[in-house]
Amino acid sequence: MMREKGSSRRDNIARLPSSSKTFFRPHSITKIDVQSIQDKGYQVIRGFGVDVIEFEQVFNRISNEQLYCSPRVGGICHQYSVEVNSDNFSQQMRTGGFHTDFMFQDKPPEYIGLLCLETDPKHPIYGRNQIVSMSVLLERLSSGFGLSVEDILQRNLPYHFANGQHFSVPLLHRCNGQLQFKFHQHLVTDGMYGDKFKEKEIETYMTQLHAAMIDVAEDICLDAGDLLVLSNHHALHRRGECSVSFNADNKTWRSRKMASIRFNL
Repeated sequence: MMREKGSSRRDNIARLPSSSKTFFRPHSITKIDVQSIQDKGYQVIRGFGVDVIEFEQVFNRISNEQLYCSPRVGGICHQYSVEVNSDNFSQQMRTGGFHTDFMFQDKPPEYIGLLCLETDPKHPIYGRNQIVSMSVLLERLSSGFGLSVEDILQRNLPYHFANGQHFSVPLLHRCNGQLQFKFHQHLVTDGMYGDKFKEKEIETYMTQLHAAMIDVAEDICLDAGDLLVLSNHHALHRRGECSVSFNADNKTWRSRKMASIRFNL
C-alpha cells in the first residue's frame, strides 16, 4: 500500500490487514489489459459487481499490494456521490475538467479504477465518463494547431492556490524516458502573471487544448457494477454532467454513486 507523499505518515509499502483477506472470494478478474490501457487509455470491465470490499481486495491482488492510500480521500477506496451543492469536484453536478489524479505528487499513481455503484437518475444520458488517450490527443494537437511534443513539454501552465502555493507545470512530462500527463483543467489559474500578453498566450493555449480534448474524448457509459480502469499517466479523464432526483415520499435524494481506487503495477 503506497501512502500519499505529504501525509502524516511517511511513504511506505504495507499489506492489507490479514483480517480483511480472510473472507476473500475468488473473482474472475485476475489482471487488467495493460496493452489496451496503453493504447486506448482505458479498459471497461462489465458486471464486476458493487461490493467495494471485494473491489479493494481484487485490486490489492492485481497490483501486488501497491494500492494508493490518501488521507484526502479517506484511505484506499474513495466512495462518493453527486450532490446538489459541493465544493468537491468529484461530487459536483456540472461537467468536470479533464485531469489526472494527484498531479502535484512527485510520483502520481499509475492507474485508477472507477466502479459504478449506482447510475445517474437520468442514465444513460447523464453521468458518463470521458477519456482522452495521449497518442490521439498529441496527434490532434499536432494536426490541428501545429503543436509538437517538444512544444507541449516546454509550455508551462500556472496553478495558484489560496494558501499561497504556486506551481508552473506543463501538460506533458518525461519521466524515466516515458511521456506522462500532469494536468487539471479546472485548477489552471487566470491572471497570475500580471502580463496581458502572457495571459492571452495561456488563454489561447488552453482553448486549443480544450478543443482538441473535446474532439478526441471517448464517452464511456457505465451501468451499476461496471468498472472502468484507466491510465493516470497516459490518459486524461473527466466526469460528464450529472443530475439528481428527489423522492418526495421518503424525502431522499438519488444520484450517481462511485467508488475509486488508485494503484501501481
